Amino acid sequence: MKAFAAAVLPRILSALEWVTAGLLFTMMMLTFIDVVGRYVFTAPVFGAAEMIQFLLAITIFAGLGLVNAHDDHIVVELFEPALKRRMGPVHRYIVQGFSVAAMAFITWELYQFALEAYELNKITIVLEWPLVWVAGSISFLSFVSLIAQILGLFLAEEEHDISDHASPL
Repeated sequence: MKAFAAAVLPRILSALEWVTAGLLFTMMMLTFIDVVGRYVFTAPVFGAAEMIQFLLAITIFAGLGLVNAHDDHIVVELFEPALKRRMGPVHRYIVQGFSVAAMAFITWELYQFALEAYELNKITIVLEWPLVWVAGSISFLSFVSLIAQILGLFLAEEEHDISDHASPL
């Protein structure tokens, strides 16, 4: 399984990086055009705020796959050193198991939301676009994030040391 993860995960992460970069660029350009249109031409982009909200949500879930694969979440280590001493190596499996279960639950709930949006033909408030496109995209990216997280666990080091990610001062 480790060889499979080593072959597939870099491709998934590369795709997620491109998608995330494209979404961020689109969000930036839309904001720029909206601001210039609003203050220079007195003609803002209709529905820009709603489009930016959708782009932001999709960007977050595209980026979540990158974070999950490398287990690079923001961590506040108040009790972790004491728990590691008491629990030993089983601590890592409990934390990672909870993390995978939580991501699976999030993925399932987002899938249910996308299915409901499809069945009820829900539309967005301002632009009146089908909500299933946004909900489905987020649900799909959540699933990709879960897969990346699971594959990342096969390639993870035994101990994740936060000091190698700390910014030098």
